[in-house]
Amino acid sequence: MTYLVCIAYGALRKNKYITLQRYTAGVGGICAPAIQALLPMALIIFAVGIVNRIVCAWFHVEALYEVMDYLMQRLFEIASAHNSFLLGLIYIVAVQLLWFLGFHGSNVLNPVAQTVAFTDGASFFLKNFSDTFVSMGGSGTAICIWLALILFMRKKRSGKLAGVATIPILFNMNEILTFGIPIILNPVLFLPFVMTPVVMYMISYTAVWLDFVPAVSNEVAWTMPPILSGYVATGSIRGAVLQIICIAIGVGIYMPFLKLNEELETVRGQHQLSLLVEELKEKENDIEHPMFLLQGNSVGIISRTLLQELKSAIQKRELYMLYQPQVDADGKCVGAEANLRWNHPVYGMIYPPLIIYLAEDGGILPELEDYIVDTVCHAIQKVKSRYHSTFKISVNFTAHSLLGDIESCINNAMKKYDVRPQELWIEITEQDVLLQVDTVTEKMKRLRAAGHKLLIDDFGMGHTSLLYLNSHTFDIVKLDGSLVRDLLINETNQTIVRSIVELTDKLGMSVIAEFVETEEQKMVLEQLGCRCYQGHLYSKPVVLESFIAFLNEHNQIS
Repeated sequence: MTYLVCIAYGALRKNKYITLQRYTAGVGGICAPAIQALLPMALIIFAVGIVNRIVCAWFHVEALYEVMDYLMQRLFEIASAHNSFLLGLIYIVAVQLLWFLGFHGSNVLNPVAQTVAFTDGASFFLKNFSDTFVSMGGSGTAICIWLALILFMRKKRSGKLAGVATIPILFNMNEILTFGIPIILNPVLFLPFVMTPVVMYMISYTAVWLDFVPAVSNEVAWTMPPILSGYVATGSIRGAVLQIICIAIGVGIYMPFLKLNEELETVRGQHQLSLLVEELKEKENDIEHPMFLLQGNSVGIISRTLLQELKSAIQKRELYMLYQPQVDADGKCVGAEANLRWNHPVYGMIYPPLIIYLAEDGGILPELEDYIVDTVCHAIQKVKSRYHSTFKISVNFTAHSLLGDIESCINNAMKKYDVRPQELWIEITEQDVLLQVDTVTEKMKRLRAAGHKLLIDDFGMGHTSLLYLNSHTFDIVKLDGSLVRDLLINETNQTIVRSIVELTDKLGMSVIAEFVETEEQKMVLEQLGCRCYQGHLYSKPVVLESFIAFLNEHNQIS
């Protein structure tokens, strides 16, 4: 029923009429998703209520769970007529199946178990036996899942979740794992989730039947940790040894399924990430800011997951910078642009604009800026110790950065590493120039007055009024890659570049061309008046050591 309800709800949420989308246009925050969920939820509740009343009327009961109780009781009565082993086996399987469907199996079957209590030596069916030798760590013998993740998948997402679940698992509470991995309704883990408790039951039953281990003779609380519970329940160390053997076997059963589940989760996550990046690229040129973190779909889920992992990555300094050299027409390297990179342990390289988006919307942009500026200023210090001539490194900032306390961030890092303003240039995208408010404008002017060179990045996309070039705020224009890529085959692009160069010359500004891939592009740009280049013709973004080597090689300084 739970599964069917989820499918029905998902189908209803895709219907634009049922979700009232025409009435939620322009509604901000979490209000729009909440309103869109109202009618689908109401229809689901109404349908479930109707089904419940029909079933109750058919079976002449007051509630649906009474039907389940009756069916399970009949099943147990039939099994008890044969032998205790079969009854215990059915009980174990039923508990796991209910848990897998999202029900608390032990609680649901407890009234049935008490009604069909044994009187003919069926000690194996007693709840104590199940709690001691089967439900170690909770349903599904979850301690085996926990141990497998801790031992062999510690650095994976599920392994980190297992670390959080350590204390509850030791006291046989498995909800963090069953709902967090998740195991509930997960077809990949269905077989081991049911099979492992069955194997535990059969091994323990056999061990007691053959007198290798004493029968359970003492009552123990279900929260008593494994190993200790085996000793207390049987009054023998052999009970604890049996638990250890069972746990080891359970780990072996779960491992291949956990690995497969992790691989499938990675594939699903990569697909969700590709959807997120694709949607972000579509909206990058829009003035309206996307709201991925508030979405309830797969894009929202992967966004929120990445945000939490980004916070951790910043704290652990797992992000890093690459430096793409910039070369003038004479072949001299004049500096580099610092590019942020995040090599995610599961998804690989993360799209850099997505990192910035997550930091902005997740409220951790100041922490990310501190990390970037500190890293770049430290890099400048290292370059100066091995390259004794003028150079600079430029850093990208957004308008959101300039709305914050970016000046203190920059000044603190420069003071820490003895960096001069002329060595740290500041880039702001053309789109963000549109978002200028008085606060941003004043900060840019103060940064320029302090000695920093200011650059308009991605110029030529059609957002910025040319009046901004006459605002005496910027020193350098960086041509948008779309102008440079098609330069050889598009005369209009050549005309635009020539016009930009002529205009900036008259205004006392310089031009840098990005995405210069071939010598032919470089020659055309030089003919059009552009004399500074950045692109794979010279170098891809490289680590700091390689950039220092590039500087020395191209400037003939040993």
